[in-house]
Amino acid sequence: MKQIQIISTKELRDNLSEILEQVAIGGKEFIVKKFGKEKVKISPIKKEQKVLNKKKSIGKLPGFGMWKDREDMKDPSEWVRNLRVRESFRIHDKE
Repeated sequence: MKQIQIISTKELRDNLSEILEQVAIGGKEFIVKKFGKEKVKISPIKKEQKVLNKKKSIGKLPGFGMWKDREDMKDPSEWVRNLRVRESFRIHDKE
C-alpha cells in the first residue's frame, strides 16, 4: 500500500516542481492541507484514464450535429463558398 504524504499549501508552493516530478515519475501521492484542513489530493493519472480520454468519438461531443436540420446547410461546401462571396462583396463595398 502506498503511503500518502501530507504537506501544507506553503510546502506545495515552495516545492511545486519537485512535488509534481515525484507524482508524475515516482507515483507518489500527496494530501495538501490549508489551515490544518485537508483540501486536495494530488495523485498520478492512471494509464487506463489516459487511453480512455484519447478514444472519445467526435459524434459524442455536445455540439456534433446541432445544425443537421438546417436546410441552408445541407451542402456545407456550398454554404461556406456563398458566405465567402457575400463577405468579399462587403469588403469591396466599403472601399
